[in-house]
Amino acid sequence: MRIIIPTMAAAAALTLICGAAQAGEFRIDQKTTSVGVGLICNTPEQAEQFVELRSKGKAAKDAMTAVNEQAKDPHACGLAAIAFVPEKTVDTKSVENKLMQIVRINVVGGFNGDGWQTVPAMTQYAVMEGEGESI
Repeated sequence: MRIIIPTMAAAAALTLICGAAQAGEFRIDQKTTSVGVGLICNTPEQAEQFVELRSKGKAAKDAMTAVNEQAKDPHACGLAAIAFVPEKTVDTKSVENKLMQIVRINVVGGFNGDGWQTVPAMTQYAVMEGEGESI
């Protein structure tokens, strides 16, 4: 996956994408598609390894680097600004008294640093903060 988020400009772009699009612009179906910025991985095992490292106190950047090194792929897990359709929760784990979910998603668009573009549907695994708190 080569979708990147270089600056806060991408986060600002996320708010604009939900507005009215003009002809020729990237469009999403707001009823089924979500837009977000966060960590995505190629496999559920990579996402689970990331969450496990975070639950043991490793910083997010260090956990991502460790997963990518083990996978021998610098893009196995990374930050991305994407449009996606959530499919199902694969796992949930407590990290610093917050629930973290690994969710299988179908990526349908991404922000590449210059703008939004449609991408061929691609299954990825997002690490998201879940609802509620760990007890």
